[in-house]
Amino acid sequence: MAKQRRAVVILAAGQGSRMKSSTPKVLHEVLGSPMIAHVLKATTALAPERIVVITGHGRAAVDDWVAQWAIENAALLGSCAVSCIEQVAPRGTGHAVQFALPTLAEVDEALILYGDVPLLRVQTLEALLAARKTGAISLLAGNLSDPSGYGRVLLDAEGRVARIVEHADATAAERDVQLVNAGMMAVDAAFLRGALGRLDDNNAQGELYLTDLLEIATQDGLPGAVHIASDTAELQGVNTRAQCAEATDTLRRRVIEAHMAAGVAIERPELTWIESDVAIGQDSIIRGGVELRGRTTLGAFVEVDRGCVLRDTVVGDRVHLKPYTVAEGALIGDATAVGPFAHLRLGTDLRAGVKVGNFVETKKALLHDGAKASHLSYLGDCEIGAGSNIGAGTITCNYDGVNKHRTVLGAGVFIGSDSQLVAPVTLGDGAYVGAGTTVVKDVPAGALAVARAPQRNIEGWVAHKKARQAAVLAARVDSK
Repeated sequence: MAKQRRAVVILAAGQGSRMKSSTPKVLHEVLGSPMIAHVLKATTALAPERIVVITGHGRAAVDDWVAQWAIENAALLGSCAVSCIEQVAPRGTGHAVQFALPTLAEVDEALILYGDVPLLRVQTLEALLAARKTGAISLLAGNLSDPSGYGRVLLDAEGRVARIVEHADATAAERDVQLVNAGMMAVDAAFLRGALGRLDDNNAQGELYLTDLLEIATQDGLPGAVHIASDTAELQGVNTRAQCAEATDTLRRRVIEAHMAAGVAIERPELTWIESDVAIGQDSIIRGGVELRGRTTLGAFVEVDRGCVLRDTVVGDRVHLKPYTVAEGALIGDATAVGPFAHLRLGTDLRAGVKVGNFVETKKALLHDGAKASHLSYLGDCEIGAGSNIGAGTITCNYDGVNKHRTVLGAGVFIGSDSQLVAPVTLGDGAYVGAGTTVVKDVPAGALAVARAPQRNIEGWVAHKKARQAAVLAARVDSK
């Protein structure tokens, strides 16, 4: 069979009033990303030709977010077009899909999903598509012990979908059915284009139900197929903040279990936060209380100690991140050691074998191979040459109140403790800076820079001071 040209339609127009928020429902986060992001990510694995998001409440915010997501995921999307279309004067799910019709003229099938169902797995969507075969429609369903509030899936004698009845419209006998509609379906595009116009609002809600497509298909002699999900958690929509938390915990555990199955040691899974776009190499060790966020990537044999928080950070092989290291948008090269209590800010680039120790903060700092800043330093807007040593208490003074300036150190530079490097300034290869020096001009290669006030020792000063203090105290006593 020829490859199906596929479109994905994601319904994301709901207000989400139970969230009690000005943020559109589908932009509320589940495991660090808007819930719609998880749906979009799952659909990209299906190689659709286009993705259409139907928006409504909070349209501008959703449109902007989807556009930015498409830019950031351009490599993943390839030639797939992503667009948003507003549902005007909403009248139900069937009405929402009608707005997508102009974009479906060139495709063979449409996969219709919801933006508030973030736990869907790719394999479940693949099974839903496979269930349709060459038929008109296939439906995703699940068995619930308490199906209250869900539409019931009614099957014919051959196990095909006869129709779906919404809870509000169901009889007492129909409400006893535990097979419920998840609302997601794969539909032959030609059938969809003809059937959407046949929907009517003769129901308790006065809306156009997308699920009525199943009854139309049966009337046309094209009864729908059903795929029953093995894990009903995948089908659950997120409508409240409590459900956001529940979905987050389910996805968090799923992500952690996948990493452990791939060869990562996670010491305290219940105390660990790893988001779904994080990659971790084999034989790495993640201690309790660690947070790996965004697009963080860890190499092999990495040890991440308790309390570390990394966001959008790339870590090489054989790296040791000591307790409570915080990094955002940083590059950490092979065989480096960072922390404890280090802060690597955006633009930090640590090359191989670098050491950044406790209470060191870096920002837009490039440290070449083997450079060391072991403790109590601020390195901002700077380049530190290979093998250079930054003494305790060193500060790059990079900001003059208006502009930022760079500090550049060559290879093998030694900076004594409690030094200030006032940018812009350059220190040549092998230069030395004496402890307590404020460097305000360039230091040639191999030179020693020292800038201190001459030391003066005053003999007998301490005894003289104590005598004066005693006299003052005695005068106060006599005055009383």
